[in-house]
Amino acid sequence: MKVLITGITGYIGSHLARTLLAEHEVYGIVRKPLNTTYIHDIRDRLKLFFYDGSWESMEAAVRESQPDLTYHLATYYTGGHGAKQTPELVESNIKLGAYLLEALSAREGSALVNASTIMAHYQGEIYRPLNLYAATKRAFSDLLAFYTDAKLIRAITLVISDTYGPDDHRPKILNLIRSAIQNGEHISLTSGQQDYDVVYIDDVIHAFQIAGARLIKSPKTKNETFHVCALAPASLKETIEKLLEVNNLCFEAGWGERSHPAREIFQAVRVFPILPGWQQAVSLEEGLYQMWHGDAAAVIRP
Repeated sequence: MKVLITGITGYIGSHLARTLLAEHEVYGIVRKPLNTTYIHDIRDRLKLFFYDGSWESMEAAVRESQPDLTYHLATYYTGGHGAKQTPELVESNIKLGAYLLEALSAREGSALVNASTIMAHYQGEIYRPLNLYAATKRAFSDLLAFYTDAKLIRAITLVISDTYGPDDHRPKILNLIRSAIQNGEHISLTSGQQDYDVVYIDDVIHAFQIAGARLIKSPKTKNETFHVCALAPASLKETIEKLLEVNNLCFEAGWGERSHPAREIFQAVRVFPILPGWQQAVSLEEGLYQMWHGDAAAVIRP
């Protein structure tokens, strides 16, 4: 089967590609300059198409790859926004996606798994964007709603909470704390009482696989949305304390030294059903151990 992935050079996209390569031809849509940080070990096994912001480059990528299944993971994230960030939010989260949908619609039976965010569901509402990033992600979902309703594309959207794992260089809180511990630096934090709804990378990849298989096996599927989230999320403070405990680390976190932002997802969001056939397999304890030790975590612990 031919699989096309947008966002293939990212943390999640690269893990998905690495997993799918065992059984499928994997294609990716990328930009220049090519960032190989996460795909350096599989670069030669991938067929990559460069998207330069034009319709022609997107249409060519889809036409030449002829995907049986597409995973749309490409995104641009920023918590705040301004004159610099807004054009990139529109370009990456709306325009690129619109071109992708139109190009896929030319292929009969196109199937798409879309990655969305809980940030589009501030305070647990069916649609209330936390920030402009979330609003642009919803804008793509609105475009997708047309293509699925017109029976041009079949789709499943996975609403992702947060993700973590080894060798992750994204500026996420667990990675920032890991860096602070390794470098002996102090880090100021909020109270840490907010839910930290985080899922280990292997579980996230499994969810994408299940969603893709569901689309391929169920041709009547039109447009479904599911959650991929922790079974019982701990608070951020509890999560950090668990990180220290399972890895025998010492670290004095600056709890309460920062104020909570005016808009924040304080309680875990549950709006949609959990993806059928999926469940969280990696416990928080095991995930935090593997995150810290990387490849060494494959060895049985004493």
